[in-house]
Amino acid sequence: MEKMNNIETQLVKALLDGSGWTKASALAQTLNVSSRSVKTYIAQFNATHNNVIESSRNGYCISTEVATKLLADATIEKEVEIDRVAYIINKLVKEPSVDAYALSEDLFISMSTLKNELKKVKRKVQKFDLSLENKNDYLSLQGIEKNKRKLVSSILYEESSVNFVNLKSLQDGFPSIDIDFIKATVIQTFETYKYFINDYSLTNLVLHITIAIDRIQSEYTSTLSEDATSLKHPHEHRLAQIIAGRLEERFSITYNENEIYELSLLIAAHANAIDLENINHSNLEDLIEQDTLDLVNTLVDGVNAFYYINLKEPEFLTRFALHIRNLLVRAKFNYSSKNPLAAGIQYTCPLIYDAAIYMASGIEEATNVKINEDEIAYIAFHLGSALETQKAIQNKINALLYCPNYYDMNSKLVDTIHTEFSNYILIKNVVTSESEIENYDMYDLVISTIPISGIIPIPTLMVSFMFNEKDRFAIRTKVNEILISKKQSILRSHLQSIIIDDMFETNNTLKTSEEVIHYLCNKAERLDYVDETFEEQIISRENMASTAFNSFAIPHAMRMISKKTGINILISPSGITWGDKVVNLVMMLSFNINERYIFNEIFDTITMILSEPENVKQIIQAKNAEQFIELLVSYVNEP
Repeated sequence: MEKMNNIETQLVKALLDGSGWTKASALAQTLNVSSRSVKTYIAQFNATHNNVIESSRNGYCISTEVATKLLADATIEKEVEIDRVAYIINKLVKEPSVDAYALSEDLFISMSTLKNELKKVKRKVQKFDLSLENKNDYLSLQGIEKNKRKLVSSILYEESSVNFVNLKSLQDGFPSIDIDFIKATVIQTFETYKYFINDYSLTNLVLHITIAIDRIQSEYTSTLSEDATSLKHPHEHRLAQIIAGRLEERFSITYNENEIYELSLLIAAHANAIDLENINHSNLEDLIEQDTLDLVNTLVDGVNAFYYINLKEPEFLTRFALHIRNLLVRAKFNYSSKNPLAAGIQYTCPLIYDAAIYMASGIEEATNVKINEDEIAYIAFHLGSALETQKAIQNKINALLYCPNYYDMNSKLVDTIHTEFSNYILIKNVVTSESEIENYDMYDLVISTIPISGIIPIPTLMVSFMFNEKDRFAIRTKVNEILISKKQSILRSHLQSIIIDDMFETNNTLKTSEEVIHYLCNKAERLDYVDETFEEQIISRENMASTAFNSFAIPHAMRMISKKTGINILISPSGITWGDKVVNLVMMLSFNINERYIFNEIFDTITMILSEPENVKQIIQAKNAEQFIELLVSYVNEP
């Protein structure tokens, strides 16, 4: 039987809800169509679904068993509908021209519905300086390759936020495996043996264990070289044995020594020991064959080049390298692990799945090993998890918690901070000795329960054991300060890269907007930032609506076609007549299309700062470009 489209799914639901025979008129009312249309739908449905809908003078009927199965199978179609825009964009990025009629058939939608979806696509791609072209019902995506890749990257992150690092979706994908039991087993074992793991690492570890259980149940067992198994980390290996023992009892499986070793490596990659002697983890070259590592690095570099996704995070590399090594072993011995998530990922996350196919192709090219759809889906799940973890961490402050006697006295404190501030703080590690406070570049903040005697080059904050309202306020204040500092750092970095001394001056001789525009355009052309058409474009934009805001103006072209990105600054203490306003500061923007992201990141912030007249009065006191940048950055006061 063929898959159901949206109207067919509604039809089957209506028949199932009818609990017996249902008249065409009742179905028409439910579906909001005519009775004639109902009869047409049923005839078409029966033609492709083995006449499962019965008809008589009493109406129409379908068996509960058949309807239930059809609706279960239709879950994927529902997801396709949700992600039509991503699906269409994926086709447009991969193919120079897409037949609109063929596309509507692929999505099981009408041409009128497709047109509505294309409007959404058009709005989406415009944000990346791309355009959707339709010539005689053949669709194409117009724009430079770099922007297409940025578009793909943005959708990859959007897909990951819905479908990955989510234990509920993992449970849905592996209904026969008790995910909550796995999570509880890991947490209880870590607490007993004084190990710390943050939420994202915990979810990734649970993911890997779930996949391992699924493979063992499918009678696949991991094999490692004898040399590798001799490199055990004693503490993590003991934890792996304990966790494996509980999983064996619960799921009626057997972990061999190689699989326990792998689990110990994953624990070493995800968790941190508390109150135990520091463990010197072996590097990846000691754990995984060099040719496999080289292959993984090639795949990661390729994804970064094409999809603008950086996967060179040590935890991901360890986990993914283990996965690829095992994938190659399975292929060598003709093992195949059925992945229940395969179909869902292909439809709900088309771009992540496409990136996984890209990686699979690279593996096949390097090893001559054929990668099937189930294995591709596993690769996709690793990618999706990494993307969602990256995105979540990028939006949070990374904190180190220093708590002597952590599990004996302060477990409630750890839980409280983790729970109350989880939206904007990620506790990446917990240490019990000041000597363990190191690797400062990994953290934005150190939270401590006792005074720190040494010098720490990052912000620190001391809280009490009881963690009262004063501590909560202190953390909120410190977090706000750090977020503002991060925003200032980003703005400063961008401005320093696009403002040079030659593009900054104080000038009292120019009195009108026309004079200033002509003067600054000539300067930008002389410095080879723009061509001779730039002034015309600036004037064209100005004629549409003035770019003056109170006491400043930001003239710019409607299109970003400059040779180089820069900001041309002119300060006029005596004032410039700009339409019905008098401005003292002009910032003329020239942007290259490949650096649009800089414009997106700074324009709103600059405009907001300069909208306060008092801020402008102080900023125009700057004597050079460096002072100007620092004064502007100093007024960033919101995270």
